Amino acid sequence: MIGTNLAETLFNSLSFSSILILTALGLAITFGVMRVINMAHGEMLMLGAYTAYVIEDRHALPTLVRSLGQLFGQDWQTSFGLELNLFVAIPAAFLFVSAVGYLLEVSLIRHLYGRPLDTLLATWGVSLILQQVVKLLFGADLKAMHIPEVLDNAIPLGGFSIPLYRVFIVGVTALCLLAVYLWFYKTSFGLQIRAVTQNRQMAAALGISTRRVDALTFAFASGLAGVAGCIFAHLYTAKYNMGPDYVVEAFMTVITGGMGALFGSVAGGLVIGTGEGIVEKILVNATMAKVVVLLLVIVFILFRPAGIFAPKERAYD
Repeated sequence: MIGTNLAETLFNSLSFSSILILTALGLAITFGVMRVINMAHGEMLMLGAYTAYVIEDRHALPTLVRSLGQLFGQDWQTSFGLELNLFVAIPAAFLFVSAVGYLLEVSLIRHLYGRPLDTLLATWGVSLILQQVVKLLFGADLKAMHIPEVLDNAIPLGGFSIPLYRVFIVGVTALCLLAVYLWFYKTSFGLQIRAVTQNRQMAAALGISTRRVDALTFAFASGLAGVAGCIFAHLYTAKYNMGPDYVVEAFMTVITGGMGALFGSVAGGLVIGTGEGIVEKILVNATMAKVVVLLLVIVFILFRPAGIFAPKERAYD
């Protein structure tokens, strides 16, 4: 019985680890390439969740149209709702949040490179603005999401059952990791990214558009957070201030794995997600589990500040 409970806990933790990995991977990419710590990354996750809400819930578009009408002093009404499913929402969340990330990079972040404190404060301000805009458009209430029927069952395995949706989460994360690997190591643009990462000035001298690399990389990293928010909202709920709740753990994941190390984000996500699941099972308290794991991470960083996988030295601007 103990073995069964442990196996169930480990698998549930693996699905949470998968979401952490997706969120942290975007942070690792932006820091590794641009040396930018994006405090609005949690809001990219939140935008992914609300994109899924608009795509799937029949009341979402009427609410959005009515709220926009009120902003302009008009009585806009519609009864039309998309009412599509999760399989449409995931690519839609990636594309929409990638577009938001692209606009954020070209309009704000690219003007603040080399000024880390200014970038930190500016993106924090953006996160507050995005929260209030979403609250204004959709309200402050929790948005319940519904898992598609095809995924709303369980797979019996030994003495316990595995929720099929959690298997789906792990599968989506695996596909995203594969996409990141292929993009970084098997494409010409990935070669440009690695060139900019190693030596930005030399890459620019060789004709690589570092601004284009920065913008598209930031957009891709934001899109990954959007996918994480989309699948996470179906596991729990969507709310306008959900970003800060999870981005802290994503930062912990990146730091534990190694700032700028992509494989470190995977390792850090597995360690923190699994650790929280096991500690919560022992303490029967989710909040205390997070505190204990945070303390363990702090102790680990004291002895190994570079993280599990310290990135190689690189030439800076």
